[in-house]
Amino acid sequence: MTPINVLIVEDEKEIRRFVRSALETEGLRVFESDTLQRGLIEAGTRKPDLIILDLGLPTATG
Repeated sequence: MTPINVLIVEDEKEIRRFVRSALETEGLRVFESDTLQRGLIEAGTRKPDLIILDLGLPTATG
């Protein structure tokens, strides 16, 4: 079975680490980004099945 790909766009490293750990425990493949700009690139490149987006990013709002 192909794993579900998830992209986390979150500027706080601790939150990214926590969410990543929880998702990987469930067998999901996780990619991370700490800025919206990088998240857009990752989303276009990796084509994730799900994006978890921080609505309060410092450089832009989600």
